[in-house]
Amino acid sequence: MRRTEEMAAYLQDYRAERTAAKRAELEKNYTGMLPALGEKADLLVRTQAAYQETDRQGQLRYLAFLRLRSGGYTQSYETALAMTDKRLYLDKCMDCVYWKPDIVYEGLAGDLEKAGYLLGREFIRLEKYEIFYIQQRLLSDDWELLCAFLPRLVQGIADRITGSSLLLEDELEVLCGGYMEKMQTVCRINTGGERNGKQEKFVSYG
Repeated sequence: MRRTEEMAAYLQDYRAERTAAKRAELEKNYTGMLPALGEKADLLVRTQAAYQETDRQGQLRYLAFLRLRSGGYTQSYETALAMTDKRLYLDKCMDCVYWKPDIVYEGLAGDLEKAGYLLGREFIRLEKYEIFYIQQRLLSDDWELLCAFLPRLVQGIADRITGSSLLLEDELEVLCGGYMEKMQTVCRINTGGERNGKQEKFVSYG
């Protein structure tokens, strides 16, 4: 086993405790992410509506939350949002806006410092690349936690999409995953094909 993998295994309990604490905090405060997320959704709606007005874009099928692995290098920790038709990555009108879910990444520097302290009790001469490896593991934990809250976050902004002039398929499938990678479905917005004056049905997937 490589030393970085040994380090990750050594920190397993710490990472589990950290995730549990962050989950509890998000349960209380996740709605704090909605204003910024709503603004990004509005921007995305306007962009896609402009494409549809020129007949460059068909009915939209996917709302995707894309993890940018470059965020660990740039420390931007942004998530890309995109709406596309059924072609997904092959959709030439696929456009991204960038959203930083600040609450999810709060305290990362302190958490990494604590992880380094714990590792220092077991491993000698920690290298920069090893600390970076652990940082990436913590970011992966944070991403998985964000994905778990996406159904509730999407529910909070769904009316901005269904109440717009966008042409949507009967279901807007919400995906999350790495950019240009296979993604998983986290929930769906059922537009029902009849949106005028009708409250949309939101279907959550575990």
